[in-house]
Amino acid sequence: MKRKLLFSMGLVATLSAYNCVNRNTSQEDTSAVQNSLAPVTDTLDYHMEAFKEISPYFSADGTALDTTYYAARYPVFSAAIDTLVREAIFVDGEHTPSQVAESFLGGFNEYAEEQINSDQPSFHAWFRNQDCEVVLNVPGFLTLKNAISEYTGGAHGIEIEIWSNYDIQNRSKLALTDLFQDTLALRQIVEHHFKKQEQLSDTSSYGSAYFFEDETFTLAENFGLTRAGLLFHYNPYEIKSYAEGPTTLIVPYHALTDVMTDKGKRLLKAIK
Repeated sequence: MKRKLLFSMGLVATLSAYNCVNRNTSQEDTSAVQNSLAPVTDTLDYHMEAFKEISPYFSADGTALDTTYYAARYPVFSAAIDTLVREAIFVDGEHTPSQVAESFLGGFNEYAEEQINSDQPSFHAWFRNQDCEVVLNVPGFLTLKNAISEYTGGAHGIEIEIWSNYDIQNRSKLALTDLFQDTLALRQIVEHHFKKQEQLSDTSSYGSAYFFEDETFTLAENFGLTRAGLLFHYNPYEIKSYAEGPTTLIVPYHALTDVMTDKGKRLLKAIK
């Protein structure tokens, strides 16, 4: 039995809703609401935590022992921010690393027991590593990069990156449309930089070398906010074969200012 890595490129952010303030609301409650709407002027406090758990079943090839494990490194914020970003850290719906370990190692243990009780008791070890880091932490904005690698048998494992961006003032996950008012113009700008990076002329077709449908360039759903620029990350198999690996593109912000929304321009101000 093999378990596959399940992940979602469209992670649903948890939104904090503001309660309506009626005419009889106390002065204290009104002040709290006003404070929640005030611009965020500071960065978020957080610390990093590490977790590792191994399976009790070891695999051997006659010369060495190997073990199946799940290991994670991830940031921990205040309770409110943790609620917002939890789905970006534990991407299969879990809430803690212990739950991830229980699911992943439980699947392996079941597989190992089946192999042990079969006529061919040998089996390969599995692993799952994840390293979630804070890439951008400026007043009002937060970006996380979650790098996950997993092997559950077969010719090779899989490595992915999941980028998630947040509007801290509104407690919401950011979409490109929050930052850019003209997504068609944005796509054209990004495609120009993509072709330059891939050493293609502006008139070159993509052909069979890329997996773009109808040879039409598409923006990666996986984007990140960095100090260097707007990052797009295509994981293996999205636009190229596994052998060619992932593709990461960074477009400098100065090339994007004309199509930015007011929120996008606030991001630039916060970065500077």
